[in-house]
Amino acid sequence: MPKLKSVIVIMFLLISSAHAADWRKQGSKDEQLANLVKLVPGTSHWMAEIGSRYQNLYWAGKLGHWEFAQYQVEEIDKMIKTVQLARPKRAATAQEFLDKAIPAISKGVESKDWKQFEASFAKMHGACMECHGKNDHAFVTLPLKPATANSPVLNLPAK
Repeated sequence: MPKLKSVIVIMFLLISSAHAADWRKQGSKDEQLANLVKLVPGTSHWMAEIGSRYQNLYWAGKLGHWEFAQYQVEEIDKMIKTVQLARPKRAATAQEFLDKAIPAISKGVESKDWKQFEASFAKMHGACMECHGKNDHAFVTLPLKPATANSPVLNLPAK
């Protein structure tokens, strides 16, 4: 009999939780907005993707995959703009990064010349490190010459 009571209590809890108010539909506009703001991920979420694209950008340039390199630049640009929107306190330093890094690396990609690209990539790297420092994250460092890339598009040999 105690097992039956436990099962009944669990079923009641499951049924009642299934009928809980959905703040997305039934909450006040203030409650909906507050909950949506809580759901926006922190900057580190986007920085992980940007870091991955940073690696792929370097290797795309090194291997002469210029169209893929340009795609990485465009995606980094979009992600930094997302950070600006989602984290207003980071907007000014993100804009500094966009103003310094994106034109420089775009010229490097457009040149389709490894040496020019490499110099442009170094400028972008410096802008990354400067932005991290201004946002109290100087401990987050990136390699100037990433050892690997993670995109199968680049078809790098396995190590």
